[in-house]
Amino acid sequence: MSKKFIIIISIVLGMVLLGLVGYYFLVPASNGTSGGIISGFKGFFPFGGSGSDNSSQVSTTTNQNNTQTPQTPENFNLKLRKLSKEPVSGAGTLDIKAGTVVRYIEKATGHIYEVELFSPQHNRISNTTIPVVYDAIWGNKNNSLVARYLKDDNQTVDTYSLTVKATSTSTENTISGIAFPGGISDVSVFDTNIFYLQQGVNTSSGYISSFDGTKKKMIWNSDIKELLSQFVNTKTVALTTKPAQNVPGFLYFVDTTTGAVKKILGNISGLSTSVSPDATKVLYLIEGNGDLMYLLDTTTKTSTVTTPTTSPEKCVWSKKDKTVIYCAVPRNPIGGDSLTLWYKGFQSFSDDIWKYDIKNNTASIVENLSSDAGESIDVIKPILSDSEQYLVFMNKTDNSLWSLDLTK
Repeated sequence: MSKKFIIIISIVLGMVLLGLVGYYFLVPASNGTSGGIISGFKGFFPFGGSGSDNSSQVSTTTNQNNTQTPQTPENFNLKLRKLSKEPVSGAGTLDIKAGTVVRYIEKATGHIYEVELFSPQHNRISNTTIPVVYDAIWGNKNNSLVARYLKDDNQTVDTYSLTVKATSTSTENTISGIAFPGGISDVSVFDTNIFYLQQGVNTSSGYISSFDGTKKKMIWNSDIKELLSQFVNTKTVALTTKPAQNVPGFLYFVDTTTGAVKKILGNISGLSTSVSPDATKVLYLIEGNGDLMYLLDTTTKTSTVTTPTTSPEKCVWSKKDKTVIYCAVPRNPIGGDSLTLWYKGFQSFSDDIWKYDIKNNTASIVENLSSDAGESIDVIKPILSDSEQYLVFMNKTDNSLWSLDLTK
């Protein structure tokens, strides 16, 4: 073999190797789709969550021209309407002049969609891909959300605040993101503020902040770690111990200004709760033999049995009428350890929608869900639109999103 031939072969191999190296380092990763592709929160937030109190921020712009037509052509005038066949992580509502708009984030992709309940419009408003958002809570007039993301170890949860902003061109949306500290076990939202619980080795601490991570203030510190929060109003955060059969549960009210703590309920087996917007009433369930649901008047300290029985987490309070609660009620009676199994994902319910009149202690069925839907629906995360024309909720079975017109 001649020297000249060997030199030529060496040069060719060198060029191929150089090309491969250049491709690896210079070409961005993609999952095969176009526009705004990000391989997860670590791509969107290069720091991957600092785990410290110093929030970091980054933004990305996505082209709004990548919107799509409704996933399934349908009659938007239906009383019960399936808004998304794909699993979603959470939704929020906003009433505009024309009617109610629902925004949601898709569980698998992190794409954000907007659905008009008064028209067939169903558009993707962000095509930034942030895979596997398992929980999302909306606030700030439906412009911001807290997104919860399970890391690769399937144990660690990262928490982020995302805000969608339209640019002046009206053809793009900018998504800005804030990484919150690590160790956050629970989050709730009221208006433009976030409350979150951060677990330490032996304690839990509760903080209030704005969606951009500023104005942070600690209002809770305790050795009680397993807690669920409800940001009730500007003055009150409710903290309930996580329900478990035959385990004493407690409910506390925390003053958002002073941090003062008041015990509302205690030593109640398998306690789960839902607090009214003015914090004067508490719907709570005692889990055990013969589960019972009660309504507590926090002023008079009196409790009244309320039927039919359901989990308070399946309920939402009217803000227009203090005497009204809408709840999803399982068709089969709740009893024994059924709710504990439901929380753990080992049991599902088939629900109907009921309207409770707590002034007269009566209730009436509003919607037979499975009959109209053609499938069983296990309701979670119910919310009312501002006008209270619509009840929007998710199906725990497949995380699909639904709306119910309460005026029909």
